[in-house]
Amino acid sequence: MKFGFFWITILLSVFLKVSVAANWSPQDYEIFSLNDKIKQDIGQDVTFYSWLGLLQGPKSTLQEITKAYRKKSRQLHPDKFTGNKKLKKTVEERFQRLSLVGNILRDQSLRRRYDYFLDKGFPKWKGTGYFYSKFRPGFILTIGVIFILVGTLHYISLKINRKQDYKRIATLKDQIKTQAWGSQFPPSDGSDRKVMNEATGKQFLISAQGVVNLIETDENNQQFLIPIDESEINVNPGFKESLFFKLPCNLWNFTLGKLTGKVIDTTVVFDKPETTTSAEQTETSKRSKKKAQKGDKKELPNGPGGFWSKSLSH
Repeated sequence: MKFGFFWITILLSVFLKVSVAANWSPQDYEIFSLNDKIKQDIGQDVTFYSWLGLLQGPKSTLQEITKAYRKKSRQLHPDKFTGNKKLKKTVEERFQRLSLVGNILRDQSLRRRYDYFLDKGFPKWKGTGYFYSKFRPGFILTIGVIFILVGTLHYISLKINRKQDYKRIATLKDQIKTQAWGSQFPPSDGSDRKVMNEATGKQFLISAQGVVNLIETDENNQQFLIPIDESEINVNPGFKESLFFKLPCNLWNFTLGKLTGKVIDTTVVFDKPETTTSAEQTETSKRSKKKAQKGDKKELPNGPGGFWSKSLSH
């Protein structure tokens, strides 16, 4: 999935670049190319207006442009140059560029396009066409964007994983009930059933009320029950479980919080929704604990063994 997202991003970037490049007209390309050549020949700060000596720039009138162009063309005319062929060729090319500048500034439509790029910025040549340089954010902005992106992806991933865990436990309970009862309906005799689930390799106790408990054995060979309840999983994690809260708070707690003694509590409290099954399970757990304290042993279905009830929160 990550690989596919990477290529989608690349293709989208190429598409956007091609789309932008396709919007340039042949006249725009002529302006871009001429602007680059003049800057390489004369200087990076030179504009069409400054080259002609027009101090008012885009505010110059057509008469002023025509007068300035004629004056500059007389100065740079190749016939006035005497020298070797290489330098003469350079002078001729410069004069040709001057002629193009005069044509652009004296044409209302072309001048409007040049003035637009002069104000907004000229795109750069990128090998296959002219593109605007990418925005380069500062360090703080980069960290902020990464934090928001990672925090958002973490929260989405957290929510997806919680829902998958909820569904997995609910499906496992249904499978165990079907294995113990032969269907989703409890036995008519109201007895508890103990089964071995091959998928997990664990033993489970299923009450007549539908409460599923995992049977575990401690180091003293005592068996105890762990209720399997999908409602223990918070499928809608809150803000305190996201990186937007946890990361800044943990950084504070390990730095300034430790020095000042003002530590932020990051404990997440989940109020599990009370259901009929969980209420019955809690009541069974209390009765089982009371019997365990008196030293009584309860025989589990399909075999003896002392146990005490233990909830997932303990």
